[in-house]
Amino acid sequence: MKITRYSSGRNSHTNPKRGTARRRGKPRFAAALALVLCSTLLPASASALDPVPSFRFLVSGNGHGFQVFDVNKNAIVQYLERPYRFMRPNPSNPDAEGVVRRNLVFDTYFGVRAGGTSMWLGNKTADQVGYVEQTNVIRSQVMVGSVRTESYFFAPYGFEGNAMVMLLRVTNDGGSAVTVDGFSLANYHMGSAPVPDSPGANGESIEFDSGGQFAHESGPGGGVMVYAAIGGVTTSSCATGSYAAVESGSNLTEQHSCNGDDRVNAFQQSFGSLAPGESKMWGVAILYGDDGNASATQAKWAAFANSRSAEQILTDTLAEWTAWRRPMLSGLSNAEQRIWRQGEAVLRMGQVLEPFSESPKRKGHGMVLASLPPGGWHSGWVRDAVYALVALARTGHYDEAKWGLNFFLNAEAGKYKSFLNNVDYRITTVRYFGNGEEEADYSGAPTRNIEIDGWGLFLWAARAYVDYSGDTAWLTETTAHGDTVYNAMRNGVAEPLVANLEPNGMAIADASIWEVHWGNREHFLYTTASAARGLCDMAALSRYQGELGDRDRYKQFSDDAVTAMRDNFVDQNKVLAGSLERLASGSNYRDGATVEAITWQLIPAGDPIASATMNSFSFLQTAVGGYKRVEGSQDQYDTDEWIFIDLRASEAWRRVGNSPKADELLNWVTSQAVVNYDLIPELYNTRSSSGAIGAYSGSSPMVGYGPGVYMLNLLHKAGQQEFVDCGTEDPQIRNDAGPSLFTDGGLTGGNDAGGPSADGGRSGFACMCKAGGSNVGFGELLLLLLATGGVLFITRRRRQEPIGG
Repeated sequence: MKITRYSSGRNSHTNPKRGTARRRGKPRFAAALALVLCSTLLPASASALDPVPSFRFLVSGNGHGFQVFDVNKNAIVQYLERPYRFMRPNPSNPDAEGVVRRNLVFDTYFGVRAGGTSMWLGNKTADQVGYVEQTNVIRSQVMVGSVRTESYFFAPYGFEGNAMVMLLRVTNDGGSAVTVDGFSLANYHMGSAPVPDSPGANGESIEFDSGGQFAHESGPGGGVMVYAAIGGVTTSSCATGSYAAVESGSNLTEQHSCNGDDRVNAFQQSFGSLAPGESKMWGVAILYGDDGNASATQAKWAAFANSRSAEQILTDTLAEWTAWRRPMLSGLSNAEQRIWRQGEAVLRMGQVLEPFSESPKRKGHGMVLASLPPGGWHSGWVRDAVYALVALARTGHYDEAKWGLNFFLNAEAGKYKSFLNNVDYRITTVRYFGNGEEEADYSGAPTRNIEIDGWGLFLWAARAYVDYSGDTAWLTETTAHGDTVYNAMRNGVAEPLVANLEPNGMAIADASIWEVHWGNREHFLYTTASAARGLCDMAALSRYQGELGDRDRYKQFSDDAVTAMRDNFVDQNKVLAGSLERLASGSNYRDGATVEAITWQLIPAGDPIASATMNSFSFLQTAVGGYKRVEGSQDQYDTDEWIFIDLRASEAWRRVGNSPKADELLNWVTSQAVVNYDLIPELYNTRSSSGAIGAYSGSSPMVGYGPGVYMLNLLHKAGQQEFVDCGTEDPQIRNDAGPSLFTDGGLTGGNDAGGPSADGGRSGFACMCKAGGSNVGFGELLLLLLATGGVLFITRRRRQEPIGG
């Protein structure tokens, strides 16, 4: 069996753009002893690299669509008609990736004439560019003579539709008055779309409604673009030559109606004379109406705008973000605070908010995408979504976590039960089309991807939501299919998972996390680990529901899966193997996904298997310093560094007592994000032939595999643990987390969000060797043992025996 099969799956797609606990003082001797004890776990130090500024895109979205700003072009270069990549199955080839959403724009940007200087801002180098206050508001600054221009682009939350607001602020930084005009260029393509990412511009029609102060554009591609002025329009023009007119310092030529190929709409607005230091603002809302009704789309915008000025819309937008925020962890560095906040925004933007509809079929509400565009993975994978939902639940964004869970229960799955012991199942085997139908992701391979790890992962996220939100009533709510949430999880997730366990407790062979396709299926450790984690969490959910018989049953299946891992997936050196078959081959079985057996606390951190497995990650270390996903493959998708593995391994290193290594990995990801707009990618490049070593690669920005796991890492570092008992502890009688570990952190704040800080569950005591940190170190505990004559009292959450025995 060749390890190169790992190269199938996501990497066979083409990217559309390229083809906190309170700190306590520790006795110095105890801290020193802890470091000595932990030093035996240290691997060779990773090579040091400077951060690599390499990602040049900023994205905005509001759950209904996306717009992508190209920093190099200083312009919007993507306006997607849908927030997901594949809208529905292709009727002529149901097994293909589906009907692709269109990118409706060629480019969009502002222009400015200030005194004798006139220019379009597109393709100009910005003095400053980035997100405003770690939101989805993009800002670019360019000087035009003595006038400072600030262009803002964002998709407004609260507007229930696909929209982008573009605002232009002009400020006279000079010492004398200057006459200023602003211009907007809307180069959209509404023609036929043989290549959806670059649709045609044939047969376009533009009309300006002077009464409503908006223009609209349509064409054979369908739908309508509406360009609504915010603050008036001096001139509206669809005449040819608008670009050249502005560049030459002229006014636009008034023309309200035109038909033909490659028609472009432009607005001009006079700001008049600006005194020194004076600022003015103007803008355009660009709206997509998929039904082709321009008047209805404009009326919807007018109701949302409610006669507000451009300045007020921007102010209200930032205020809405502040109100949505939840306090972040205290004790974070400034860089970590920024990445936490920007990650929070990415998680929000990554969730589809189109209303649920049976006809037309649009069942994507709540779906969380694997990446934002321009990353190619803006599709609804289960795995990526779950890591995002757990992070949302644990940071207090309960509505979003619940929407994501409900999406899974309300969507359509069960197409491929013939592969899975003919059980009816509720969660897709891979991902979803945008309309909520199951997609098996052929990716050009001979066989489908059939994976069941997502079933256990879903149960992990469901338990996290109930634990942190306290919303036990959700379990009795009714799904779109007519059953209760609890029954849907039991009959549609837990029972199908149980039916696909082998007699010894391990999961069946499947395509698993790295999506090797059904023809290459193996018994993967990750699938068995996710089953163990999920069934344990289903047991806890059963306890919430008062179903103690279910609790005991699912706990036993979880225990059996853990036993199967220990009995079957461990080599002679106590290292967990990625798959049973690779272990049997005797080589190339180290796999980054095995880390989850430790982070999910299935293998106790103090167990020799945990330390041996983490030490074996030296086989996966890249020249960049972090980890590739698997051993043995030469495919670049496999040999590049995986940020998901870096961050999960960082948490695992901390659990086994090696905080220096944990911090090294975390700090590396942090430093990279700082120079890349606080965004986190899928991969770091490891081959000089593909560009700078350490440059962003793969799909970016990632969602669950990016800020989702980054925030989970910081939560663990701060001592915020999940409840991981299998329903054996009374959820109503748990130790309080103590003083809140969350703070506004000097950035945008929100409502308080807490969470458990106790390490309650099956994992037992973990060696948390972190000198000077918030966790009790092994050396400190050893001293405590000696001082108490060997008796160690550890505060645990109170247990309550089941009713009736």
